[in-house]
Amino acid sequence: MSELAVVFDGAGVIYAPFRIIKDMKRGVIKRSRVSGITCTDRLERGAMTILKARYEETMEREDPSKLLSDLMKEKKIEKKVIYKKEGMNDEEVVEAILSDKTVRLGDVHETVSLLRRCDILPVMGIGLIIDMVGKAIRYAIAGGINLFPGTLGLFRELRELGVLTFIASGDRIEKEEMAIYLPDVAPENIFGMMNPEDKRELVRKLKDEHTVMMVGNDRNDYPAMREADVAVLSLQEEADRPGEVFEVADFRIKDIREINEIIEEMRG
Repeated sequence: MSELAVVFDGAGVIYAPFRIIKDMKRGVIKRSRVSGITCTDRLERGAMTILKARYEETMEREDPSKLLSDLMKEKKIEKKVIYKKEGMNDEEVVEAILSDKTVRLGDVHETVSLLRRCDILPVMGIGLIIDMVGKAIRYAIAGGINLFPGTLGLFRELRELGVLTFIASGDRIEKEEMAIYLPDVAPENIFGMMNPEDKRELVRKLKDEHTVMMVGNDRNDYPAMREADVAVLSLQEEADRPGEVFEVADFRIKDIREINEIIEEMRG
């Protein structure tokens, strides 16, 4: 049994995120360093949803003029609300997505086409940010990732030290996809499409048998960081972060490899 378990968020912690965002209201598409969480927070009543579907298998060959909401209903594409402002429930967010008449497959194709020009792993997700005031999709996002330079070395060292490692990400990452790129993390310990409460619950369960460190970088990691025995705030990726994640953090790092130093300090 490992005495220490470390739970890592995904984007901005173990890998760099690549986001192509289309603002459906303004018709503007661009690569953005602003996280989906931040975009959601800027809306009066915003919610962010990830589609549990591989673009290549479900969307790529679809007619650009077709409504995304129609395709989602036809193919019964699973949706997961990974972040939302207070005062709304998941059901009303999903209802707004399925009744949306703004986003077409062509909008998704456009974001993916630009994303594929980036230096990313062949792991990709489609996200939607919903403006619940207007009950419409405000942003369509194609997201990709690439591991930070120190990630693989860190996980190898943690495995050799007997430290259990977990990935708890809001991104659409699946065990069989990511296990190829993270050989030192047990596939059953890789979790994608997790909302803040999912992350906190994972930390809470692990605390029954382990000392738990949570490594996060944004507001959606705050509940898990607060629940953990040790909270680490990653500042490796530039982002607008709320003060609460700074307040709860026991340590702040600017490089993922610094986790090893913290563990050495904890073990004395």
